[in-house]
Amino acid sequence: MAVAVVPILLAVFLAQPAMAEDAVEVLTNEDIVVMTEAGLEARVIVAKIMATEGDFDIAREELVALSRAGVEGPVLEAMVLKTVPTASRRAPETYAERFEGTPCPGPGLYVEEEGALRGINPVTPQIRVGNRLLTAVTWGVIPTGAKAAIRGARSDTRTHDRSPTFWFCPEDLEYPADPRLMVDPREFLLVVFKSSDSREERSLDMGGAGYGGQTGVPSRSIRRAMFESVGLGVYRITPRSPLKQGEYGFYHAGEPFAATGMFGGGGKIYDFGVDG
Repeated sequence: MAVAVVPILLAVFLAQPAMAEDAVEVLTNEDIVVMTEAGLEARVIVAKIMATEGDFDIAREELVALSRAGVEGPVLEAMVLKTVPTASRRAPETYAERFEGTPCPGPGLYVEEEGALRGINPVTPQIRVGNRLLTAVTWGVIPTGAKAAIRGARSDTRTHDRSPTFWFCPEDLEYPADPRLMVDPREFLLVVFKSSDSREERSLDMGGAGYGGQTGVPSRSIRRAMFESVGLGVYRITPRSPLKQGEYGFYHAGEPFAATGMFGGGGKIYDFGVDG
């Protein structure tokens, strides 16, 4: 009798891997909190939600609890879209439909003043790289500096509000299949420019490459901003501290290693000025 039991136990043991492979991963609210507390970026969690089965509780009180636990707006939005019936969560077909309930008149970046929104046209900066030969012959002791420059000492877009409100209204009508292509306004830096009347331009220091050099916009040129998700990819952006009189912009460096080499390129700037 005992001998007959051995083949049965062996069969059960061999069947366990197959049963494990058939198990389908299902995300819950608790899983989202765990990933958030682990420090995963919102776009990574959204991509995981898009690629995995979900059993989410999206009752009002549950969404409030998740928000208080640190779960960001785009993640909550992905949970809702994953839960509601397919017919109810189809992608918006027009910008008017997408921006319903927000001030967005169309895709773009806008500054709000006295209840009215004015569009800010993006400009592509000229990247100026210093003497790389000098960096090479000094073995990097003298770093190669770089600047992003745009024409004109003053921006055409002006505001008298030292704490202006901006609205980011995305151009895409639906999230792309590749989450790396998602537009995230938090990738834009709010920066202050050095204005030169003699050269008729505004410039931004991008650091230096070499021994002791550091690429990227230095912290002294960055102003902290708060990004609040208010809709399908729509964000309200406000400076965390009042801005002084000067020239500013939302700067995106583009790909980190583009044609300009170690300093990147292909970026864009939404520039504006704050008057006294």
